[in-house]
Amino acid sequence: MTERIFTLDDLTGIRSVCGCLSCNLGAVFADHLTALRTGYPGTVTTLGHRGAAPGTTAVPHFLAVRLGDELVDVVVWEEMRPDQLRAWLPFADARGLVPQLAARIPSLVRIRQAIRAGTFTPSGRAGTALSTGGRYPSFRFLVEHWPTLKKEFTP
Repeated sequence: MTERIFTLDDLTGIRSVCGCLSCNLGAVFADHLTALRTGYPGTVTTLGHRGAAPGTTAVPHFLAVRLGDELVDVVVWEEMRPDQLRAWLPFADARGLVPQLAARIPSLVRIRQAIRAGTFTPSGRAGTALSTGGRYPSFRFLVEHWPTLKKEFTP
């Protein structure tokens, strides 16, 4: 799957609860995820300006947004119940990394940008997944391949 590149035109007609750029991007991304996920329990809920409810996990997603000639990474947060987190990320060890890596957004964005720029290519399964076009450096990809990425990436 290739990465979806969002533009400000994607926001046409979108109204989120508060109407700010971040929340509108969240609404567009929620629609995008809903269309992609099959068999996902429940609905995609983005956080906007609130924190995750007790018993849920705040999961960051990186959106690539084209602004003129630039491609920027924007973070949109999704709230997941435990059953949704298991459906999205089936490996318990990877699920355990979500809160830790969610606290490292700037580092993850640097890795993502280096992969996109071609200045960093991970080895092994991570490199193969990227080179075959089956994956892109999403938050889920970064979590699933964190041991390799952490060991190999030097900013």
